[in-house]
Amino acid sequence: MKTLILSLLAVFGLATAIPAMAFGRSADIGEGIIPDQTRSSIREVVRAAVRHFLNFRKQTPLSEEQKAAISKILAEHREEIAAQINQGRMARHAMEAAVKENGSTKAAAEKIGDAARDRALLMARIGAQVRPLLTPEQQKQIEAARSEVEGLVDGALASALR
Repeated sequence: MKTLILSLLAVFGLATAIPAMAFGRSADIGEGIIPDQTRSSIREVVRAAVRHFLNFRKQTPLSEEQKAAISKILAEHREEIAAQINQGRMARHAMEAAVKENGSTKAAAEKIGDAARDRALLMARIGAQVRPLLTPEQQKQIEAARSEVEGLVDGALASALR
């Protein structure tokens, strides 16, 4: 069970690491640059995502068979997940270095884009294997959580354009 939670946390981390980097690492980093409403919206997105992730087990309890099957799927993808985490980390560091050194931010941004694409494809493959293991009710709960977070992300992005 710990492995399942840690693996899901790693996947969740992948899903948020690169966008979080784009909006800064601390609450004050965007002050004066990013509108306050947008900064609040971003915090709301992160809070909702974390809330759904932490409440997942209570709201969507898995049977022992589901836990075992999902653990097996995640174990099969462990090396890919680790490689993806490393790829994202290297891309973020390359972008930070390029910005600090006035280097090639375009190449660094392309690395971030590649990492985001690869992460999305990996998550889609894992999701395609996990989804059939879930009951229709569990799938609805996950879709509702995803829709809420997506709506919050859209709102945060829209407020950034105001």
